[in-house]
Amino acid sequence: MRRSLLTRARTRHRLHGSNLLSQSTTEGLKVGADTYSSAIADAQNYMNWVIDQFRPYLKGAILEVGFGHGLYSRVLGELGDYCGVDHDRESVERAAKAMPDRKFAICDILVRDQLSSLFPQGVDAVFTINVLEHIEDDATAVANLVQVLKPGGHLLISVPALMLLYNDLDRLAGHCRRYTTARLAKLLADQPVELVRLNYFNPIGGLGWLANRLKRHQSLNDSAVNGQIALFDKYAVPLSRALDPLSRSFFGQSVTCIARRL
Repeated sequence: MRRSLLTRARTRHRLHGSNLLSQSTTEGLKVGADTYSSAIADAQNYMNWVIDQFRPYLKGAILEVGFGHGLYSRVLGELGDYCGVDHDRESVERAAKAMPDRKFAICDILVRDQLSSLFPQGVDAVFTINVLEHIEDDATAVANLVQVLKPGGHLLISVPALMLLYNDLDRLAGHCRRYTTARLAKLLADQPVELVRLNYFNPIGGLGWLANRLKRHQSLNDSAVNGQIALFDKYAVPLSRALDPLSRSFFGQSVTCIARRL
């Protein structure tokens, strides 16, 4: 029986033996738990909502770029032939230990050869949530992710929205920017893709992020920050889901994008 694409990926690039790390261009970026509040890993209602935005396109060979807390990894592994990549060795090793039934590999997405070596036959879906905002050269990152897609595959992106909302939490997480739909569309304009959907997402979360501009934050793991996340997930997600269709064209905490590879 022919081995799966992701089994080959893991065989070619063992977690402790990737010789591609010498080409890394992402040194100095914040990594792992330094980029998010710990409570987000328990925000199951919100995570389910995010997955629901992309679920019809999550099938076949699925590549997750920047798996963070790993909650998406657990779900995506049930939907297709999953592999998660990150440029940070410790994050990859930690994820592989926590989820031995999932595939993980070290990869710097700014180096196209690393992606093509890991996935020589391409993938059906690239899923990347809150990653591009950490990368100064986001144009190269997007171009490389498009190139690893098979024709007809889908690039699934969610990034923080609107510089109006930028606050201490963005700075602490290492965000270079927040996005508009226009900026993300411009990144994809010269790529061999067609936009399936591009919109703002999560209006109540956006209002909460705006309110956080009024307060100084010293840590992503401040009890007040984690408390906000827990309350939002428990009580506000249903309301935000209901309002989302009304605000997609102009406001939200995030920008979500679905683009099909030509």
